[in-house]
Amino acid sequence: MKIPKIVKASLFFYVAFGIAILSLLPPKQVELGSSDKLSHFIAYFILMLSFGIWREKNKHLFVGILLMVAYGILLEFLQGLVPGRVPSFLDAIANTGGVVLGACLFYFLTKHRT
Repeated sequence: MKIPKIVKASLFFYVAFGIAILSLLPPKQVELGSSDKLSHFIAYFILMLSFGIWREKNKHLFVGILLMVAYGILLEFLQGLVPGRVPSFLDAIANTGGVVLGACLFYFLTKHRT
């Protein structure tokens, strides 16, 4: 069964929107526990995979990596504008790691797809 492109795009945008909401809520409403960096990594890993599923071709991955890393950095910057939140360089690194691993996994899973 082929999944319609609009469903794939919706998945990507829902994931991106969810990450933005969780990133910009006041800190008392978001509790990630001691695995904060792991949560960032997993969220951006899923974001990049959903981008790859939407765009379907490996030729879009480099642009996707740049866009997702920029998105993660932008949200970290915007956290500085939310009372009680502070931007974190380590969170941005975790975001970037998730994006890169997600792109690598997508690339290797689809490299020989016909």
